[in-house]
Amino acid sequence: MTGTDRTAFPENNSPPGAHQGTDASATPTGPSEQVSGIAIGTPDSDPGVDIARLRSSLPAIATDIGMGLLFFVVARYEGLRTAALVSAGTGIALVPLQWGIRRVTGKRIDLFGGMALFGMGMLALSAAFSWWVQSDLAIQLKGTVIGGAVAIAYAIDAIFHGRWLGRRLTMYLAYTDLDQRRLAIGMSGVGAALAALNTVFALGMSREVWLMYSAWGDTIASMVLAGTAVQLARRPVAAESA
Repeated sequence: MTGTDRTAFPENNSPPGAHQGTDASATPTGPSEQVSGIAIGTPDSDPGVDIARLRSSLPAIATDIGMGLLFFVVARYEGLRTAALVSAGTGIALVPLQWGIRRVTGKRIDLFGGMALFGMGMLALSAAFSWWVQSDLAIQLKGTVIGGAVAIAYAIDAIFHGRWLGRRLTMYLAYTDLDQRRLAIGMSGVGAALAALNTVFALGMSREVWLMYSAWGDTIASMVLAGTAVQLARRPVAAESA
């Protein structure tokens, strides 16, 4: 049985015909739990998961949530254009903040999920778009523009077998068995899907509904879609011999 410590199941040395009951002390413990004869794996039991990488991504997740909350609050009281500019400016300001934290603490804190340079480019595009346009509808469609740009960038990277963005992203995700080209293709699909979703909410829903989606729904959709792309990018593990 794979994924289960064999020492937890002592060999049966009782005489033939003797009752072969189940010893409670033989219940397996550790990364894989035994329930009704079925081994249920946990992240620790998955050879393709690096828990240390997973923990290191928590600051980036907290940053995404904080940025969404900031945009929501500013947009409610100051308007969409101001909220877009404040969010973009705050994101750019996080770059020197990250550098300072690393210098002071000596720890490699990552607020951008390992994509600082690419994130800076997207933030600069966001800031320029927010500064240039004047209407609320154009601000609402900013997510469509950014999502489309992300989709195009990853699609180009996929043509070159994920040599840049795909490879860089694999270095920071919790999985060690990712195919960088398939990951780039998947992330291109994520960008396109998020652009389409934002367009639907911006053009088909009220401003308040779009604002709720932009602040919270977009984050949830990003996590679900990106998680799916990552799972599809994992290399198949050869079946272990019994």
